[in-house]
Amino acid sequence: MNREQLAAAAPAWIQIEAFPAQTQLDMLAMWVEAIMDAIEHDHLEPDTWEALYLSHAIGALVEGKYFAALSFAEMVLIDPASHRLPRLHPDGPMPVTLADLRDAMTLIRARPARGGEEMSE
Repeated sequence: MNREQLAAAAPAWIQIEAFPAQTQLDMLAMWVEAIMDAIEHDHLEPDTWEALYLSHAIGALVEGKYFAALSFAEMVLIDPASHRLPRLHPDGPMPVTLADLRDAMTLIRARPARGGEEMSE
């Protein structure tokens, strides 16, 4: 996965926040899906770090927390050498596949957007 290229293509919040909630959702959903496509093209399934932050990004999209979704999706693109393994359940992480994540994105796209959020200064 070309992390630098994906990071460069990331939408900037200052551009996104000017749009209505549905457009914000659509723009961010497309970007999260582009990240998933890159993972699939590169190595088929997300590693623990990628799955964790993609899941958080998708959850934030569901809640209408679009700035958080953008931030979580950006975490996926951090160089793997810099990943710090999350503290996990003693039995290990629950496996999250791209199919699971894509199913979640399908459900998100079928719902109307939530109100979005204002970025406080």
